[in-house]
Amino acid sequence: MSSSTPPADKNADKPTVKQKTNETSGQSISSETVAAYLEQNPDFLNSRPELLTILTPPEQNHGGGVLDMQKFMLERLQGELKKFRSREQSLLAAAESNADIQDRVFSATKALLDAKSFEDLAKVVLKRLPKLFDISAAALCIEAGDHVPAGATDIGIIVVERGALDSLMESGRSVALRSDIEGDKKIFGSRAGNVRSAALLRLDLGSKVPNGLLALGAKSPTGFDPRQGTELLSFFSYVLQRTIQRWLIQDT
Repeated sequence: MSSSTPPADKNADKPTVKQKTNETSGQSISSETVAAYLEQNPDFLNSRPELLTILTPPEQNHGGGVLDMQKFMLERLQGELKKFRSREQSLLAAAESNADIQDRVFSATKALLDAKSFEDLAKVVLKRLPKLFDISAAALCIEAGDHVPAGATDIGIIVVERGALDSLMESGRSVALRSDIEGDKKIFGSRAGNVRSAALLRLDLGSKVPNGLLALGAKSPTGFDPRQGTELLSFFSYVLQRTIQRWLIQDT
């Protein structure tokens, strides 16, 4: 939402360092008290690193057993700044990557919803999905059974043995990510050689239709990784599942 009124400054009512200094200028705090406090709270500057930027470092008067506190504080401050910059860059990179993935998933979802027939839907998955997801292969599989859609193999759908999906995925899981693998020829066929990681998404097509599977394969061994989130993939597989069910109902 946009607004012509800028947000209120949350720090407007907080006293600044100078204000705090003025407020306490009338109070006498001995150096012994400060030293004792710091000795009892050695991590104090960890929680208040901004103080390093206003503290006056000691003069570099080196002698036997004398530490260069100025050098220590500067190095400590520089290290903290590098850590914050690195963390910021990592967060920005992750945000940009997530935004790109969301755009790809939404574009692929729109393509599914725009399909004019079951055959057109299969073409979207098998032909367009690799480009939309920037992967090397996509496969749509269905277990053999009495209600396999007519002409399924003619439009590129792979029919696998009954129970094959349970052997590929852990029981009860709807999404499985595999990294650093060799592509399964039973699923990816001639494109299996270009698959080094994969995402397997179970499709529950209803009681009258055998279980299905959407398999996505990437060239990179870490293109799909078990440590990745699966929310967007789960969303896409649900849309695909419901869209397939819609066309199968219309064809019966």
